[in-house]
Amino acid sequence: MKDNLLSRRTFLQGAAASGLGLTLAGCAAPAQPPAGGEQSDEATPATDVVTIRFMSRAGPDNNPNAQRVLDEDFSSEHSNIKVQLEPAPDDFEQKLLAQMIAGDANDIFEAWGNIFYNWLQRDLLLDVQPYVDRDLSDEAIADYNEFQWTGLVMRGPNGDVRVGMPKYINIMTITYNKDLFDKYGVDYPPADGNWDHDDYANMAKQLTEAAAAAGDTGRIGGWLPAWSWDRFWNHVYMFGGRVVNEKYGTECMLGSPESQAGLKWMYDMIWTYNWFARPDQVENQWGDNALAPGFVCFIEDGTYPLNRDRILGEVMKWDMAHVPVGPTGERTVLGTTDAWSIWKGTSHPDEAWEVLKFMSGPIYQDKQIVRQEGIIPVLKSAIASFIDTVREVNPNLIDVRLETIQEVLDWGYAQDTFWFADQNAAAELLIPALEKVFTVGDVGPEYFIEVCDQVTAAQTA
Repeated sequence: MKDNLLSRRTFLQGAAASGLGLTLAGCAAPAQPPAGGEQSDEATPATDVVTIRFMSRAGPDNNPNAQRVLDEDFSSEHSNIKVQLEPAPDDFEQKLLAQMIAGDANDIFEAWGNIFYNWLQRDLLLDVQPYVDRDLSDEAIADYNEFQWTGLVMRGPNGDVRVGMPKYINIMTITYNKDLFDKYGVDYPPADGNWDHDDYANMAKQLTEAAAAAGDTGRIGGWLPAWSWDRFWNHVYMFGGRVVNEKYGTECMLGSPESQAGLKWMYDMIWTYNWFARPDQVENQWGDNALAPGFVCFIEDGTYPLNRDRILGEVMKWDMAHVPVGPTGERTVLGTTDAWSIWKGTSHPDEAWEVLKFMSGPIYQDKQIVRQEGIIPVLKSAIASFIDTVREVNPNLIDVRLETIQEVLDWGYAQDTFWFADQNAAAELLIPALEKVFTVGDVGPEYFIEVCDQVTAAQTA
């Protein structure tokens, strides 16, 4: 459910070094989606019961309810389909990749952009667009958020592929410790979002200096994972820069003056002034686990209200706010493409699609995604009721401004990450560069000028 920096990085680097070449993908016999809007000729007869293996990352606290909803609400209406939920193992990305190539993988599973892209380049994911064309109305499609719906169409070796159906929405917001803001006499981030990067930096500065003056040794104002592949680029965008010249482009843009300005702002916050924490200053913890012990006063991270309150609610009063606008007036954050996908080698593509369609629909979204996992549902029509529901589940959230979530989506500033023509080649160069600049700090943002030239060369090699 929650993004993990190390797993993303390990997968991207490991996949490139594993020697599992694109040609090995042919080991699995590909399933064929329906053509021409008709059911597949090889669809399983209704009298036969098919078992669809579902690898779930919902976790041990949430998987039992997921299985229950699938048994009671899905299988009861699809008597010929049984869904067998299997917990995702550690390092599921690598293990699932190897299983797909070997021809023995789960029928359906969940992941996000960069992982899908790696699998797609190996031609391992089933294109569900023909099923969408057959089964979903324009009205149904319009209920999904555009950034996520369009983001799930990715370029494969044989053209564009819809890699799956949306699972949940994750958007980046500011989460802050109100107790520490009160203690240090610093104003909360504005609820209406009317602030800029100068205000943001000044807030971090005030908190850091006030903590030092109070003798709170080692406490830093804020935390921003600038070293993360999918978390740094929004600040580059807000300074008017870009990572690549266009979607699936070949020209790296991180050397431009505008991109350099955004990169320098983050570098200065972390290394020059240290108003945002370095990874080692929070014991290399991510997000909530940096905020909960009081290492920092606020974080810029994803949005998971129920799980966040489980971590933070007993140790602090917390709230959430919009990220600031950049010098250009643009406000941008990552909106993730977390989704369920179907293995191309499945023997039961039609039945697997029925499961995906159900899990992205209103029943599963309400009973599992919202009420059980407490994360943001994918249907626009469900957002208002989501806020009410999670407050019913956990009354502590009445005092948290969850309306920020609705505003982010209504204001339309969440968007999918950047895409190079060869995303893997770009990742092999940019991920180490991000770590060198923002985690190690032994070089400044100008290092990206050199790396960017290498990225561009790799795109055209």
